[in-house]
Amino acid sequence: MILNRYLFKEIALNFLATLLVLSLIIVGNTFVRLLASASSGDLPLDLLGNMLLFGSLKNLLRLVPVALLIGMMLAFSRLYRDSEMVALRASGVGPKAFYRAIFSFVIPLTLVMSVAVFVFSPMLENQNQALKKEMYQRPEAAGIPPGQFVTAGNKTNNYTVLAEGIDDSRTVMERFFIRVQDGANEILVWAQSAILFVDSATGERFLQIREGYRYENDPERGGMSIIRFKEHGVRIPLRSFVRSISIESVPTLELLAIPSPANQAEFQWRLSIVLSTVVLALLAFPLSYTAPRQGRFSKIAVAILLYGLYANILAMLRGMMERGEVPAWLGMWWVHILMVLLAVWLLHKYYGKPA
Repeated sequence: MILNRYLFKEIALNFLATLLVLSLIIVGNTFVRLLASASSGDLPLDLLGNMLLFGSLKNLLRLVPVALLIGMMLAFSRLYRDSEMVALRASGVGPKAFYRAIFSFVIPLTLVMSVAVFVFSPMLENQNQALKKEMYQRPEAAGIPPGQFVTAGNKTNNYTVLAEGIDDSRTVMERFFIRVQDGANEILVWAQSAILFVDSATGERFLQIREGYRYENDPERGGMSIIRFKEHGVRIPLRSFVRSISIESVPTLELLAIPSPANQAEFQWRLSIVLSTVVLALLAFPLSYTAPRQGRFSKIAVAILLYGLYANILAMLRGMMERGEVPAWLGMWWVHILMVLLAVWLLHKYYGKPA
């Protein structure tokens, strides 16, 4: 029991430290990317925190297996460096004792991962999609960058907008120009300012234009009418946002209820994230074997490369299953079996028969 608690503590501390470092890297990269979108006006500042939270949590689930692999290897490498592993083996402590400690930590972690991946991950993706939809339809994310022409629509029905400047709230556009083409009719509007808002009843966007001129051609009689106005309203189509039905947002029970190739691929992918936690825990102990005078971190690069190969093969199989190129019965399970066989081979190579 003393040895079990000691190994449990070593594994837990190194895992949490590794997960924290990887999380900081992921959160930092996500924050920089979102901050660039916010500075360009594509992302409202009040949504920055929520987008950062959901994006980071989604990526964090995928970091747990590799953090466990690296954390366990750091823990066991320290035991080799301090000759504690040699002393334990000389005292008759074999791989079985180590795996008891390993799985006393990994089994609860796997249960937590199962709930997170199968239940909470689709919910996070749904929230992420809802935030993106709100981002595209809010006035301050109208897609009208200052000093640039923005055109939307088709050949016969379109509009072109130019705003020389936009205030800090991303709603008031200064020295505003818009050209609207509606079939044979063409309307040009220039104004000192324009305010973009969303009608709470209909959800449509409108421009409230002030102090300007409206030029409209007359296709029947020819010529053009010029109107000077103090205030004028123009309806602007919502910025196009097609909410793709992301397979990642589908609840797990629905994936099982409709066994399409895409659903089966997504279910096996989620299952693979959970299984990889156990598989990498099996692999970490023999992979961390360090010969005398060998560096503590000598095997970590090998472990990262092995994990990269493992994860890329799973991702490749996921895409092939979605396209129907790989049948569901073959799927991804055999990749986990190969990794387990590799762990058994390494265990036999370095430690002989389990004891």
